[in-house]
Amino acid sequence: MADFFAETAGRSDEFLSTGVTIDCNESLKLRPGDAIYSNLYRPMFRVVSDDVGEHDLLHPCCRPEMYDFFYGNGGGHPNCLDNINACLRHVRPIIHPVNLFMHTVINPDGSIKVARPVSGAGDGIVLRAEEDVRVAVAACSVSESECNAGRCTALKVTVEG
Repeated sequence: MADFFAETAGRSDEFLSTGVTIDCNESLKLRPGDAIYSNLYRPMFRVVSDDVGEHDLLHPCCRPEMYDFFYGNGGGHPNCLDNINACLRHVRPIIHPVNLFMHTVINPDGSIKVARPVSGAGDGIVLRAEEDVRVAVAACSVSESECNAGRCTALKVTVEG
């Protein structure tokens, strides 16, 4: 699983927004052709292709408080919030990324459950930037839940210009 976040180049006040993305696409899922939007309702990325079709738009980045709340081990635990903030050199108290390959089940009663991934090695998603952006991708470090099927693995990210 990968936490994917971006901000508009030269403008840390315009950044990827999963809430706006849900609003504009009128869906909790991303499909080829959909856009990923900024907090200013501008398309930042377009989904070109997707081998999996399961990407979470609901959960924030993992962070020490989350590890403490769920597992009691937040002190010093690697986490996506710190990794993304360090990469972008901008401290945000919370980030709502596109959680690529994270499988969240939404039940009819509105409850949610993080389930084992449906993706496998070699699966991918292709995004096309719609503007100049700064991107941060964090390989999720949550081994305590079904999010990564209990095992964190490396990611392959390719950027073409």
